Amino acid sequence: MELLAPAGNLEKLENTIRFGADAVYCAAGAYSLRAAQTSFSLAELKQGLRFARAHGRKLYLAMNIFAFDRDLDGMIAYLEQAVRLGIDAVIISDPGLLHRINRRGINVRIHLSTQANTTNSDSVRFWQQQGVHRVILARELSLAQIGAIRSSVPGMELEAFVHGAMCIAYSGRCLLSQFMTGRSANRGDCTHPCRWEYHLRETTRREAQTISEDGRGTYILNSRDLCMIEHLPELAAAGVDSIKVEGRMKSAYYVAAVTRVYRAALDSLAGGHYAYRPEWLAELKKVSHRPYTTGFYFPEENAATEYTAGAAPLEGCAFIGTVEEHNQETNMLKVLGRNHFAVGDTVEILDPDRPGIVEFTIGRIINETGEELKAAHNSYVVHIPLAGEHAPAVGRHAILRKKSVHPE
Repeated sequence: MELLAPAGNLEKLENTIRFGADAVYCAAGAYSLRAAQTSFSLAELKQGLRFARAHGRKLYLAMNIFAFDRDLDGMIAYLEQAVRLGIDAVIISDPGLLHRINRRGINVRIHLSTQANTTNSDSVRFWQQQGVHRVILARELSLAQIGAIRSSVPGMELEAFVHGAMCIAYSGRCLLSQFMTGRSANRGDCTHPCRWEYHLRETTRREAQTISEDGRGTYILNSRDLCMIEHLPELAAAGVDSIKVEGRMKSAYYVAAVTRVYRAALDSLAGGHYAYRPEWLAELKKVSHRPYTTGFYFPEENAATEYTAGAAPLEGCAFIGTVEEHNQETNMLKVLGRNHFAVGDTVEILDPDRPGIVEFTIGRIINETGEELKAAHNSYVVHIPLAGEHAPAVGRHAILRKKSVHPE
């Protein structure tokens, strides 16, 4: 199966590829469901494509907003330029945009977004007849239903989400953000009101009552995060061609760490000697997440899909910096800080060039002028001695993390 991971910006695109993604997906200007925060200009898209090609990876362009008439000319103009740059596919949800692409004869592979909520074989067959090459299936499908679609339409590529945030609305079609804030989830501008805490007030009383659900909490619209790391063989058996990680809004550390785990699991599966390893799930608990669920894949297990205890995500480790250079003669790491860290912190290194994890304790922090610091922060460039006389070489772009004060 293809491992498809998110690219919210160029740094995340590069991290995702370094840590093992077969393909990345990124936002097309203002025409994606993560528009404002993760948009790629054509210049950035060109740069991202150059990096992907240099590493033998693919790049898919997301243009999956619910388009109005005023959007279509701009979408086609952007797409035609993106096709000339060499994108591998475009992700769309709007039939009108598909019609325009076909009418203009734009030579590009079409992936149908999960926003189209494709849930049955006849729908897949219909889209196949319209020139769609891959369907990103609705998240509400079970593995048995996916297997039935695969058997019925063997010629269509099928993609399914395996990890990341879920939505309380059906296939992400939510009006709550638009209604409450004027910012539409279907136009790339969701404010995530499903994560908020709500109170209930009876119209003849002044007092507001906190909504509770069997004493578990008040966040009744708040979804859990999807995690299928324990079930990759079942996804393969169901006929899934591409497994997708959600998270263009997440950090560079998040996409790197999650991609790294799924890459290891897929490599094990492809090697013919697959055995689930508990450390994979342990690693996935070290990134920012809500409690995990298998979503709708196993309806017979009645998996919980809502997290009612609160809105704050859990975090086993915090991303603190990236390695700019490892001087092996002095055994010093040059680090670009991305968060607070201090002398005495125990740190782990995730290196895209090495499968294991290196752990050490920060003994000294030295800035560019040679001054000793007790702590460093975001954007600091500092030098840290790597403990151990025979420490392995650490590659540029390796990630440093420390245990969070709010682990699961």
